Amino acid sequence: MSNVQIEMISVCGVDGNLTPLRFRLEDDAHQLQTVAIRQVVCSQRIQYAGVDALQYLCKAEVQGREKLFELRYAIRTHRWSLFRVVY
Repeated sequence: MSNVQIEMISVCGVDGNLTPLRFRLEDDAHQLQTVAIRQVVCSQRIQYAGVDALQYLCKAEVQGREKLFELRYAIRTHRWSLFRVVY
């Protein structure tokens, strides 16, 4: 699963920084799955294919296993995506 649009709940701090808390996506069985983020490992501003975005590497537990997700927030369109599952 890569580059999938997701629903996100995040917090915007007083300094303007976004922190993702949990996201929801449709799995292969067309069921909505909610993933709670345990830790934001790192974040950075990037540009890919001419799109300014914020990139987040986040750890979460899914079905009893730790996963590392790369999430992206497109600044201009205000959309979140699950770019890839690292492990």
